[in-house]
Amino acid sequence: MLIDYQTLVTDLMRDDAAKIAVAERDRAIAAAVLRYSSDKPVEKVQDVTPASSQLLPLPAAWENDFSLLLELEHPIGDIPPSLIGQDRYALYRDPAAVKIQLLDGVAVAANSVRSKFTIKHQVDAAVDTIPLQHREPVACWAAALLCDQLAAFYSGGTDSSIQADSVQQTTKAQDYSARARSLRKRYQDEIGVEEKKSAPAGVVVNLDIADSRGQDRLLHGARFR
Repeated sequence: MLIDYQTLVTDLMRDDAAKIAVAERDRAIAAAVLRYSSDKPVEKVQDVTPASSQLLPLPAAWENDFSLLLELEHPIGDIPPSLIGQDRYALYRDPAAVKIQLLDGVAVAANSVRSKFTIKHQVDAAVDTIPLQHREPVACWAAALLCDQLAAFYSGGTDSSIQADSVQQTTKAQDYSARARSLRKRYQDEIGVEEKKSAPAGVVVNLDIADSRGQDRLLHGARFR
C-alpha cells in the first residue's frame, strides 16, 4: 500500500534535514510507479463485442497514451487458443474514437473477441498491484529522484561566506548524487532492466570538402587539411 512506499522512500533517501516535503515524496512515488509500469506493465484480459464484422471497440480498461494491444483471440475457448495474427489488425481512428480494425477478411460478426493489453500499475491507500518482491526496487527509484533533488539543493547552496560550510554543502551534494546513482542501479538490477539511453541529437561530419561553388571554405581551406 502507499504507506509502505512512503516509509521505504523516507528510509532510503535519509533526508535528515527534512528538505523534502511530503507532497514531493508522494510525487516521486507516483513517478516511480509510472516508470515501473513502463518496464513491467500489468497485462489485462477483457472481452470486447464487435461494433461491426471488422471493427472492435477498445477494451473498457484501455488507458489512452499508455496501453499496448498484445493479443486478440477469436474464436474464444479453443485449445490451444486461436490468436489473430498481429499483422491482421491495427488501431484505427475515426472522428468519434479509436477502434481496432481487423484486416485481410477477418470477420467476427457478433461474436466476442478476447483482448490482452497493458495498463499501468496502481498504488494508493487501498490498492497495490506491484508484486511484493518489486516493492523495494520501486521505492529505490522514487528515492533516487528525491536524492537528485537534494543533490541539486546542496550544490546550489555553496556560496556561504564560511568556507567550512561551503565544503560541507559540496560534500552533501556529492553524497546525494552518488546515492541516487546507487539507488537507480539497484532498481535496474532487481527489476532486470537496462538503463534507457537517448539517441544522440547530432552526428560528427567531415568538413574537408569544398563549398557549394567548388571553392575552399573561408575557415577550413585546403592548406589546413
